[in-house]
Amino acid sequence: MTTTLSVAVVLGVALGGATGAVLRLLLDRYVRYGILVANSLGCLFLGFLFGRFSALTALEAVPESGVFSPGVITVVSYGLIGALSTFATVSLRAAQRWVDGQRMQAAWIWLVNVACGFLAAGIGLALSGLGSL
Repeated sequence: MTTTLSVAVVLGVALGGATGAVLRLLLDRYVRYGILVANSLGCLFLGFLFGRFSALTALEAVPESGVFSPGVITVVSYGLIGALSTFATVSLRAAQRWVDGQRMQAAWIWLVNVACGFLAAGIGLALSGLGSL
């Protein structure tokens, strides 16, 4: 993506990141399998954004201003979605199970998160009209 990193875009990514991190915290605390939900939602939304605008790396056809300008897409994809979905938490939880000798549970955590993320991204692409499942 060739978005100019203006102060507004950088601040927008920071604000989006803060919002995504708070959403992830709330999902983790109050929703069963909240991190799985957060990661799946992040994959769904990013798949939709990617599909809706052909590719996040080729936004020449996207208007420079407006609701879906390259700057807004950068803020949403890097800030909000990037902070909402994180595999660092999944890695930590799987590693904790592994160290505790719960090898199958560690593998299951990874398998379920990757499978759900893959499926959610595919659904996002399909919803955008770019692909089909």
